[in-house]
This record gives sequence, structure tokens and C-alpha cells, in this order.
Amino acid sequence: MAPQVTRSSQLLDLAVGQPDPALLPVDQFQNCSVNASRLAYGEQTGDASFRKALASWLSEDYGQPVHADRLLLTNGSSNALDMVCTQFGRPGATVLVEDPSYFIAMDLFRERGMNVVAVPMDDEGINLAALEQAIDQYQPNFFYTVPSFHNPTGVTQPLQRRNDLVALCARTQCPIIADEIYQSLYFTQKPPRPLAMFDDDAPVVSIGSFSKILAPGLRLGWIQGTEAIVSRFGNAALLRSGGGLAPVTSALVEPLLLNGEFEQTLNRLRQIYSERADCLYHSLEAAFGEQIHMVRPDGGFFIWLSFVDGRDVSNYQEAAKQAGVNFLPGQLCSENNGFQSSMRLCFAWYSEPQLQEACNRLASVLA
Repeated sequence: MAPQVTRSSQLLDLAVGQPDPALLPVDQFQNCSVNASRLAYGEQTGDASFRKALASWLSEDYGQPVHADRLLLTNGSSNALDMVCTQFGRPGATVLVEDPSYFIAMDLFRERGMNVVAVPMDDEGINLAALEQAIDQYQPNFFYTVPSFHNPTGVTQPLQRRNDLVALCARTQCPIIADEIYQSLYFTQKPPRPLAMFDDDAPVVSIGSFSKILAPGLRLGWIQGTEAIVSRFGNAALLRSGGGLAPVTSALVEPLLLNGEFEQTLNRLRQIYSERADCLYHSLEAAFGEQIHMVRPDGGFFIWLSFVDGRDVSNYQEAAKQAGVNFLPGQLCSENNGFQSSMRLCFAWYSEPQLQEACNRLASVLA
């Protein structure tokens, strides 16, 4: 089976936001087996044994208890977002997103017939005054956010911003959909706990996934929320018809959670991605100097680079491809067609020598 994206021998594509195939833990799945119960229709929120193991690991990683009955398994984070659209959205509804935001999430919302309205960010995440004004003006069905190691900017909401955001959500009863797939992919300091763990009176859905911290081909993720929110998802027609999601893949991952192999893999990824982030950051710094503004990421997959002269980077993309390198133009991440002088660059998919070469190629076109 061919992967979703294949590497070119000529093009170093920093627009691709995927894990390095060389880092996927194939050996850990060589001797896997499943029992008969995992081949049957499973319970609607997902296998109880796996949810218990997942809750135990999340409790340790988050530093606060996570209960299995507040978790529902999904086929990755994209499936979780699609389920959110079914439960919270409708054609013609308005959803709020950060500006900039994850471009495929915005595509998904549009495909469901929803109107996407962008709300500005600052250096600590979503601008709360602007968000409150947008909630009052649009009465949205939900607000979508990436709180930790934001895609695309790399920003992480600090604790006070999260407290204030969830308080706003509780006061207005505007649901928050928190895409927290990078929550555990920190390099040094853990980010504050997921938004679903702040206030049970606030309608918050936190989405997690093993795609970036183990292997995307597993298509295994989870929704975290109050028991009422989990019950709402668990009683959906999709799950009443087909049973819980990912019964086989959760059976493959469960022993890795219990025997510590997953934690070892994740620690290795944190170290490697931290080194790659440093490599890309310093290579860009050396190549462009004071022409650019960027922040060194402390987790996740991306560096957000902006040219201080305001140039439109999309004008250089074809020339960059001819030079053997690609990037994601910032305006693709903006519902308002903003951030034309910015680009998103992924440091996860390539080795350090390849990242250095990619910077050299970028500099040959843009410096």
C-alpha cells in the first residue's frame, strides 16, 4: 500500500506535516495479536480495557487524574473533528477559528457547509477580547483552537490564558473544540493540562491522537470531555450501528502502554524532534538573519517564519520548488487571506542534514 505522501528524491518538502517514516516503531508491532472480543462489535465508547490503560498513561503525562469514562476512542483526530461537526455543527452554522489556524480543519468545516470566521491571536494564543466579541456577534456553534504547540504558529496557551478561555466558554456556553494532538509532544517543559480538564461546567471537547506520537497509520485517537459529552458522542448513530471505533488498533497499542514501550518511543521522538527543531531554527537564522521573525518551538512539528519586509511568499513558491524545496504559504492557514509574508515549515519529516540543505535552497530563492 502506498503512503498518503511519498518523498521525492529532488524536492525537500517542508510543507508536509507528517512524522518521519524512518522513526515509525515497526518492531513494536511484529508480535502483535488480538483476541476474539476485539474482532466483534465493541462497546460504543471504545474498548474499556484500552480506555483504562490510556487514562492511566494520560494521568501520568498530564499530571492530573484522567478517568476512563471521560474518554471515547476515534479513528484519529480527523475522525474526531468530523464527529464534532455531526454533533455540534450543521449546514449554515458559524464556527470560530484562530487566525491563523490548521488549514485542513477549516476545509473540513467548509465541506460540512459551515461558515468559518477567523479570530485574531496574540503571542499567548487566542485574543480573548476579540473572541468574546465574535461570540456575541455570531452566536457560533463552536470555537476551534489548537492550545499546545499551535498548528501553524507553534504558540502554546499559558495557564492563565487557558483559565480565562474556559471561563469565557462556561459563561457563554460556547463549546470549545480543542485540537490537542501535540499536547504530549513537548521537548522540555510540559504545557498546561488540556482544556477539557479545567471546568466541568464548560462545554469543552479535547481531541488527542497517536498519529504524531506513535504512528499515523494506526488511525487511533480519542475524545476527552465530561461524561455527558462522551455520552453524547457515544450514542451517535455511527456508533450505535457499528460499535466502538478502532477495536483492533487499540488492542495493538494497549500492551505498549502497559509495558512502557510506548513511553520509550515517545521519549525518543521528543529528543529527535527537539534536535531537528533546533537544526531548522538555527539554519534559518543563519540563512536569513534579520530578514525574518520566528520563535523557536518547544514542541510540536512546526516553525512559523515571517519576513519582516512584508513580501508575499507565495510569489516565490514556484521558484523554490524549482530549487528543490517547498513550504506552506501562511495565507493558506488564514480564513482572511492574511499572513502572506509568513510560511509554515515542518521539521519532523526530514533528518538534520536534509533540513540544513532545505534552508540552503530556501535562501537561494528568498534571501
